[in-house]
Amino acid sequence: MKSDKELRDAVARSFGAAGQDSVPSFEKVWGAAETQVAASRRRYVGFAAVATVAIVAIALAIQPSSEEPPYIQVVDLLGSTSWSAPSDVLLPNKSFDIYQEMPALFESTELAGGTLL
Repeated sequence: MKSDKELRDAVARSFGAAGQDSVPSFEKVWGAAETQVAASRRRYVGFAAVATVAIVAIALAIQPSSEEPPYIQVVDLLGSTSWSAPSDVLLPNKSFDIYQEMPALFESTELAGGTLL
């Protein structure tokens, strides 16, 4: 077995001259962290500025026009729209529209009779 001194020497040789000098001081680490935070803040402020400019440009492009909208004429509305009940496809086709044409009622052949119902 190796003694503690031999192990210490072997570890020191494996690190070489970089042993204690490879660990930076607290001030160097703190300064590097501050530099990184400052760079991150500058990037964030730059991104926020670009986003703000883009939003303002879009808002200016979408401004409503000063033209007044055309009025809808009732004739145009009635001529371009129609409505039918969804259940109309289930009904048989008739040769007349009961709401537009009144069918002729057959009269009775008896003298005292009225219309046949």
